[in-house]
Amino acid sequence: MRKYIPVLLCTMLAVSLSACATKTVTETATAAPAATEAPAETSKETGTAAQETMAGPANEETVKEAAMAYFAAFPDDKHMIVVPDLFKKIDAGEDMFIIDIRRAEDYAQGHLKGAVNIPYGPEVAEALDRIPDDTPVYVNCYTGQTSSQTVALLNVAGKYATNIQSGWNNGISQTEGYEAYIDTEETAIPQDTYEVDPAIAAAIADYYKEASSNAIASFNFKPEALMELVDAESEDYTILSIRQAEDYAKGHIAGAINIPFAKGMQEQFSQIPMDKPVVVYCYTGQTSSQTTAILRLLGYEAYSLSGGMGKEGGAGWLGGGYPVVTE
Repeated sequence: MRKYIPVLLCTMLAVSLSACATKTVTETATAAPAATEAPAETSKETGTAAQETMAGPANEETVKEAAMAYFAAFPDDKHMIVVPDLFKKIDAGEDMFIIDIRRAEDYAQGHLKGAVNIPYGPEVAEALDRIPDDTPVYVNCYTGQTSSQTVALLNVAGKYATNIQSGWNNGISQTEGYEAYIDTEETAIPQDTYEVDPAIAAAIADYYKEASSNAIASFNFKPEALMELVDAESEDYTILSIRQAEDYAKGHIAGAINIPFAKGMQEQFSQIPMDKPVVVYCYTGQTSSQTTAILRLLGYEAYSLSGGMGKEGGAGWLGGGYPVVTE
């Protein structure tokens, strides 16, 4: 049995675990951004000046409570909507606020009518207090994975956010008649502001700051990288399957524990060790992205498996031709 970790993955985990050694897991999720040279009253990094000094047990507890509440009060739609249903709401003239978190150059080539462009990363945190909390918010990215992270964070911040399933590439642009719902005209984000708890805003700012600087881009763990760790029988990480129990039983990644994605799943998070990275996977990478965002707010060093379990000939774990086990 091989007990080594390939050099590339060993380095990745070493950097990650070294970072954990220099700060507590709760600091990873909630530490405030470093103070800037600009006067506090003029800072917009996290939406309000007070957010730059957020620290301490009370503020950490505020973030944890909000994160745990995400799954405790989980809706039946799982904060997701398929494109045809979104189009029906648009046709009915329903009030909504659409956010496109793709890169600016891709947004410029075509986007849902009326969508504002807030690219994934620190810009989302900077705009947090200008995203309405009294109107349904719909978010799209490219494939639904980074928008799923964003939707989870927005809900923790008190927004009514829903992920547009499969994003632009696999959802919107693949839906019949989508051309009638898109244009190239830029829509500016409104300047009205909405109050966000400073501790939560600071934690979200920290989340996107880490997402933009982490060695694992946007917290999306590549299947081939996970396969190397599995093949090496490394014990330096945890694999979490959030697929349903019956699907887990039919086949899962070797060594994975199972906590099905559902309302109340946060009650089982205590099964997940906090002293090492956790790689979360689902079916396509969208619900695991939601879970990853919540786990990170709770202090876990969590990553989402790109493409999820996927399918043979497609993306994800099975798309890479990697094995599953049933025991």
